[in-house]
Amino acid sequence: MPNPSFGLIAEGPTDHAVLENILIGHFDDPDLTIRPLQPLLDSTDGAQRQGGWTQVLAYCQSSFFQGAFEQNDYLIVQIDTDCLHEKPFELDVKQAPEVLVSQVVEKIEALIEEAFQSSFVDQYRKKILFAVAVDELECWLLPLFYSDKNASATNNCLHKLNTQLAKDKRLIINPSSKHPKYYDQLSGPFCKPKQLKQAAAKNPSLGIFINTLQAQAFASPR
Repeated sequence: MPNPSFGLIAEGPTDHAVLENILIGHFDDPDLTIRPLQPLLDSTDGAQRQGGWTQVLAYCQSSFFQGAFEQNDYLIVQIDTDCLHEKPFELDVKQAPEVLVSQVVEKIEALIEEAFQSSFVDQYRKKILFAVAVDELECWLLPLFYSDKNASATNNCLHKLNTQLAKDKRLIINPSSKHPKYYDQLSGPFCKPKQLKQAAAKNPSLGIFINTLQAQAFASPR
């Protein structure tokens, strides 16, 4: 039985790069069919469509989202929690990761239901996979660079990542100019099932996403 196909709805191109490597590692399949849907990417990996968490929500309430199931077995909705104290979420982002992820999923499902119908959500609920990064996707990269408590950090993660990159004499990440190819390089170890599993055991929200993949997309455990 072939592995399923995925459409990615994410905050930005760098998130796409990391998610692709996670999916490749989870399914142990470098030829996995993965399509970037939001933001759309041009030939240079630059975003054609505006990114950000508000655009993730806008896509999930659009006809594009409704039609995306025609070409993809599953849709992955990625969002960071660092700004979700704002409307329409207005969440306490300092809660335990498990609680916060659950509340974010519940809110996005409600927004999808508002845009369409409850029957639509019921029909596709198991085909929508949520990748909720507490509090930013860079937190998911920390287990690849730290073996101490920083591996499980859920705050100030970009700074922590840059600190270790500088120690390793690698390029640090400019928050205002992130490059997808560099994120692809940094997250490359996720393509190896063993390293992905080890990282997921250290980061709470990455572990939740991997468990979601396991439960809904029927991958064999590694």
